[in-house]
Amino acid sequence: MSEKLDFFQKLKSRLSHVEKDSLYQKLFDAVQENFLLEEVCQNLEEGIVLTDPKGISFFVNRKAETWLGLSGRSGTRQPIWERVQDAALGTFLSEEMPRAVARTVQDLRILSPREMQLRVTLLPQEQGGKKTLMLILSDITHRTDQEFEALMLTRMESLIRLAGGIAHEIGNPLNAITIHLELLKKKLSGLPSAKSQELERFVTDIQDETRRLDRIIKNFLKATRKPPLRFQLNDLNETLADALAFLKPQLNECRTRVKFTRDTNLPPFLMDRERLYYAFMNLIKNAMEAMEPGGSLKITVTHKQHCAIVSLTDTGCGIAEADLSRIFDIYYTTKKEGSGLGLMMVYDAITEHGGKIEVVSKRGKGTTFKVLLPVREPQLQLPHYAPAKGG
Repeated sequence: MSEKLDFFQKLKSRLSHVEKDSLYQKLFDAVQENFLLEEVCQNLEEGIVLTDPKGISFFVNRKAETWLGLSGRSGTRQPIWERVQDAALGTFLSEEMPRAVARTVQDLRILSPREMQLRVTLLPQEQGGKKTLMLILSDITHRTDQEFEALMLTRMESLIRLAGGIAHEIGNPLNAITIHLELLKKKLSGLPSAKSQELERFVTDIQDETRRLDRIIKNFLKATRKPPLRFQLNDLNETLADALAFLKPQLNECRTRVKFTRDTNLPPFLMDRERLYYAFMNLIKNAMEAMEPGGSLKITVTHKQHCAIVSLTDTGCGIAEADLSRIFDIYYTTKKEGSGLGLMMVYDAITEHGGKIEVVSKRGKGTTFKVLLPVREPQLQLPHYAPAKGG
């Protein structure tokens, strides 16, 4: 590009000596090349914006128009940061573009015109004494999702290894304690009744706590050593209804008002019913525990094309913004007696079905969990025909 600019600078001083046809051909080639470059930029997967030092754009490709919400907007003499729809992105551009002197890269989550993760690159340039700013936008939404999935998988593998160690280190001594407590109880039977009853009560209390510890370990191992998924045709509406029916006594005790809206047009599809049943049980129990007595829980089942959507909205205390990104982490909990495994198991069950779980929460207002599941149907097979007798 710089070579062509040098050529036109030299041409300027020699115009009187250049043949018209030759000059026309050179200009025609330059215009054609400009059209070609513009078409290439229009079809890039990245968004491209070129502005002057004041932020006034003179080129915006189609991707950038869509992602920034510029299509059909007037006021092209406004700086680009006043025209974009997303407030956070507008603030970033207004602060960085006027002072940009070197390449600047920033990852931003935008909400408008649609939620996505953008990598924003600012490139200040100077050609022929003219300063310009190039804004390059890359969609990294799926890339960050994949990084999160890989991180969760690594953490899950670490948990499984840790669970094996816990089973070995705690399980064997626990069995020995249980056996010796039984032997001690038998020995106590030979003592005078007044003294033996008091001691037996102490031993019984220790046995109860030992059994409780044994259950905790088994539940922990159950959370980490899951059986393989067993996909069968099941009704998602009924799965949720059964989870609600099982928890009805607890919901009634907490005076929780439940509004359950089914999707009668959602057909049965392939799922591991037991895995999803316990996942929804966890979500309902979490909602119940997050609310004061008399709270409200709204559960809605809908579907769009081949995606089933379950929305669970409570009127509870909400989740602090600082905790939102960590609620699916192993061991992470804000409850006094929480294990930090419940939501991890929910996340695991949903992703194993090829689905997604999203959460929106506002402190003091409540929380909404949205579960998205692919509606998978059995593959149809050709009927089997027995060969005709006699050829």
